[in-house]
This record gives sequence, structure tokens and C-alpha cells, in this order.
Amino acid sequence: MTTSLTSLWSPDLAVGSVTLDRRNRDVFEQLAAAGSRIERLDAADLTRWLRATYTQFDTLLLEEEAELAEIAYPELAFHRKLHEQARSITRTARLQLARPDSATLVADLARESCAALSFWLMRHVIDVDKLFFPYIDARYRVA
Repeated sequence: MTTSLTSLWSPDLAVGSVTLDRRNRDVFEQLAAAGSRIERLDAADLTRWLRATYTQFDTLLLEEEAELAEIAYPELAFHRKLHEQARSITRTARLQLARPDSATLVADLARESCAALSFWLMRHVIDVDKLFFPYIDARYRVA
């Protein structure tokens, strides 16, 4: 079965921070790569790739929170609560990876979790990250 996931990144999702925009784009592209990974990796390698992908996603959230703390974003606590929604996806997926399942189940988990994280990130950037644009220090702004 061909599995196709498309990167949901577009320039419209840029929040105004060169660093955050690059990180977001990289994570969108990593999540979209799930389809090709499912087709060519065995279950063990796919499991390792998924763990690395979940770590990359969680790191993106932590780095964004650190940058927001640095600019004294007044809604940081609320923003962290929203990030916790995505962390629950990666936590649940990691628990599922810890179970000895078949390659089909790992492929299904890859497909479902990467699609869910990609959609979550797209909605988060559109609905929430745009709110901190006015607070981004000039040194981070895209020219």
C-alpha cells in the first residue's frame, strides 16, 4: 500500500521568527516523510525513526517555549498548556511503540501519529503561534 503524507508547511505559516519558522518547516517535513519511511523501513528501523521524530517534535515545543520565555511572552503558561496536548500524542505513541507489535501496527501508528501531529502543528501555528508575533523581538523578525 502506498502511504502518502504531504508536508502541511507553507510560507503562510511563518510566524515571523527565522529560527522558529525553520524549525516548524523541518518538523512538518519530517512528519510528511512518514509515508516513505513506512514503505522502505522494517518495523525496528521504523520504530527508531518514529522515536527520533517524536523527540524532534517535543524539542520543537521546548525550544519555542524557551524563545517565548526569553521575550517575556505574557501568555506563556497558556501556550505551554496547549503544547501539552501535542505532548500527550507523542507520549501515547511512545507507549504504543514499547509494546511488541507487528510491523503493520507500527506502520499504522506511524501513519496516524504523524498525520495527527502534523495537523495539530498546523492548527497551532495558525490559531495560536500567530498571537505571539507582536512580541517577537526585532532580532528574530523576518526582513
